[in-house]
Amino acid sequence: MEEQNIKAVVMATKGLDIVRCGPDSGLRRWAHLSLCVLDAVFSINAHYSGVVNVCRRYADHVGLGQRLYPRGTEHPGGEEPLSRFAECAADMDALAAILGNRGRTSPRGGVLKAEAAMDYARILVDHGVDLLIGLEKVLVDDNRLAKVEKALAQVPGHGAHGVRLSYLWMLAGDDTGIKPDRMVLNWLAHVLKRSMGVPEARRLVSAAAQIIGCTPWELDHAIWLYQRRRTAK
Repeated sequence: MEEQNIKAVVMATKGLDIVRCGPDSGLRRWAHLSLCVLDAVFSINAHYSGVVNVCRRYADHVGLGQRLYPRGTEHPGGEEPLSRFAECAADMDALAAILGNRGRTSPRGGVLKAEAAMDYARILVDHGVDLLIGLEKVLVDDNRLAKVEKALAQVPGHGAHGVRLSYLWMLAGDDTGIKPDRMVLNWLAHVLKRSMGVPEARRLVSAAAQIIGCTPWELDHAIWLYQRRRTAK
């Protein structure tokens, strides 16, 4: 059954525009770990346009220069240390005002997403991660990664399957992961004509990407764009 599902997903990808990462692809990533943290935390259960506005407001407030660069190319340099973001985030109410967003990690008992982002930053800095290159080193060190993930999982809003954390790793440059949010889950549910869970979504997208010859991130992104265009009609 799993093999049949994978084949069905591979066939469905023929209707997607899968763009490979590179200098001319138009695909870009954040040039600052602080913006990756904000994106990862604020994107859960939110429209992405609002997430971009959150990142823009923070970048404007602290005067960040180049904010994005082509995915698949070398980092341009001049990155803001995450420790600086942690200092700016010392007052969560002030940070929420700067970001123009008082969204919470959960409508019932959740904390401000600004507070969750602040906690993420502090935990990463406490584990010696101050720049994107530092996080990239953690991602290839299983022992350090396990400790960092355990700490970050304690921040409210982690979720049963750690989608937020997986998304942070993707934003930081991990092309092997996917963000099985409602866009991906709904696309797979439509393809397979049944409900879809996060663990299975991860398996199917990763397996299909390997067969197609792209990265899981590239396939995830293509699905997301397709669903966004579809829901906008």
